Amino acid sequence: MKETDTASLLEAGKTSPHWGGPRSWSPALFPMLLFACFMGVLYLFIVVLAPLPPLHLSSTPLAAAWPWTLALSRVFFPQAWTSTANPSSSVSWLYPALLTLILLALLATYSLATWCVYRWRNMLKSAALPWLLLLLTAAALFCLILLFQPALFSDDVFTYMFSGRLLAFYHANPLNNAPIQFPLDPYVQWVVSGRFTANFYGPLWLYIASGLVSIGGGPVVTLFLFKGVAILTHLVNCMLVWAILTRLAPARRLPGTLLYAWNPLALIELAGSGHSEGLLLSILLLATLIYLRGKGRWHEIAVLALLGLAISMNLVVLLFAPLFTWFIVRAERNGFRALWGFCWRTLVGQGLVIPLFLPLWRGPSTFFSITSAIDVTNFSHSLVGLIEGPLEWIFGLVAQWSQFPTVMQPMTAADSALRASTIFIFALIYVRLFGKVRVAPLLTSTDRDMLVPGFDVLLDCWSIAVFWYLVLVLGWFWPWYALWIVWIVVLRPLDSRTMALLLLSGTALLFYPCESMTGSVAALYQPILVFGIPLVYMFVSRKNRKAQTEHVG
Repeated sequence: MKETDTASLLEAGKTSPHWGGPRSWSPALFPMLLFACFMGVLYLFIVVLAPLPPLHLSSTPLAAAWPWTLALSRVFFPQAWTSTANPSSSVSWLYPALLTLILLALLATYSLATWCVYRWRNMLKSAALPWLLLLLTAAALFCLILLFQPALFSDDVFTYMFSGRLLAFYHANPLNNAPIQFPLDPYVQWVVSGRFTANFYGPLWLYIASGLVSIGGGPVVTLFLFKGVAILTHLVNCMLVWAILTRLAPARRLPGTLLYAWNPLALIELAGSGHSEGLLLSILLLATLIYLRGKGRWHEIAVLALLGLAISMNLVVLLFAPLFTWFIVRAERNGFRALWGFCWRTLVGQGLVIPLFLPLWRGPSTFFSITSAIDVTNFSHSLVGLIEGPLEWIFGLVAQWSQFPTVMQPMTAADSALRASTIFIFALIYVRLFGKVRVAPLLTSTDRDMLVPGFDVLLDCWSIAVFWYLVLVLGWFWPWYALWIVWIVVLRPLDSRTMALLLLSGTALLFYPCESMTGSVAALYQPILVFGIPLVYMFVSRKNRKAQTEHVG
C-alpha cells in the first residue's frame, strides 16, 4: 500500500498502528464508560453504607478525624443511626439486604463489562494502549472512592499496624506477643479479631509494616499509607497481568486485564480494606513475568528468589512454589536428574526465607505462631465444617453402643476423623497435580491461544490446588483468601473452570452481609452460599461437557 493510501486510512479512522481508529473501538467505548460510571456509583454506595451501626463493620479513625465522611450516611439513613438505642428494630434486616443488593449489582455490572470486552476483543486489540488506560483510570477511580471508606469489612489492616508498632516502637516480636499485652497503645482500640493472638504474617510483611508505621504520623496517615500501598500494588498488578498476557496469550490480554482490574473482590479487599495480598500477588505475577521473558539460569534464580520472598510473606505460596519448580525441570526426562534439579532449586528459593525468619525466631512459640497461619484446627466459615455436626451425632450414636476411650470422646473422634480425611484427600489431589505438571507438553499447547507450551497446565494445577485447599484444608475462610485464586484465573481462558472460580470471588463478598446477621440461619450456612454456587456450577458444567463429548462420540 502506498504511503498516501495509508495516510488517508489513518485520517478516516479505519486503522492505526497503535491507537486504533474510531471504528475499531468506538462500539464498545460507550457501554464500558457506562459500566465504569455505574460501578463507581455502587462503590460510593458501599462507602455510604459501611459505617451504619446495624452492619457491624470495623470502625476506623477516619470517622472521628473527618466526620464529613459520615455525612451522606447520616443524610440517607438517619434511622440506622437512631436505631442503635433499639437494636431489635423491625428494619434491622434492611441494611444487610441493601448491602447484598449493591454487591450483586456490582458483580452483575462486572460480568456485563467482561462480556462486552470479550465480545469485541478482536476489534479492540488494535487499540491496546487506550483500552489499558481506560481500565487503569477506572480502577484508580474505584480505588480513590474506597480509600475514604470510614468503616471497613475487615480490621486486618489495624493488625498490620499494631504488628509494625510492636517491631518499630516496642522492639517486641510480633510473632510472640499479642496486642492485648499492650493495652495502653492508642492503636489497640481498632484491633478486634486479632487482639488476643500473636501475629501470623510472614517476616517480610512485618518488616514492611514496621517501615510504614515509622513513616506514618498518626492513625489516619498510617491507615492511608497501608491502603495506599494496597492500591498501588493493585494498579501495578493490572500492568503485570497485561504484560504477562502479552507474552502468554495476546488474544486474552484485554479481557484478562479487565477481569483483574475491575474485580470487585480485589478492589474491596485491597483498596477498601488494605490487605497485604496485593503485594503478595505482585511478587507472584512478577515471578511469572520473569519466567516468561527468559529461559536462562539467572532468570530461573530470579524466579526462585521471588518465590522465596512470597513464602516469607504468606505460607500459602507453598502451594505454588513446588509446582512451579517442578514445571521448570519437567524438560529433564531422567527422573533422578529431574529430582535433583527440583531439590537444589527449592533450596535456592528457600535461601531467602530462613534469613528473614531468623531475627524473629524465639523457639517453639515462634514455630507455633508460624504454623498457626495454616489453620486446620477449626472449621469455622468452612464448607467442610458443616459436616462436623452430623458426624459428631453419628459418633455419639456409636458411643452409646460401645465404650470409647476417655481421650476419644465422640466430639474429639469426629473432629479428628474429619481433619484426617480432608487432609488425606487434598494430599492425593496435590500429588496428582505433580504428575500433570510432569507431562505438560514442551512443544505445543492444548490451549490454542497459549504461546508458551505447557503453561496452561501449570495454571490449571495452581487453580485446582488453591481451590481444594480452601475447601478441604483451610478451616477458617475469609473472603480475601479468594484473591489467592483471582490472579491465576485472569490468566486462564474463559472456560467453565474460570467461570466457577470467578463465581467464588463474587460469592465470597456475600459473606459480609451474612456476617452482619449474627445468629441467623444465613450466617450459619454462609459457607454454602460462598462455596456451594461455584461447586454446583463446576459439576453441572462438567456433566454437560461430558454429555456433549459422549454425544459427539
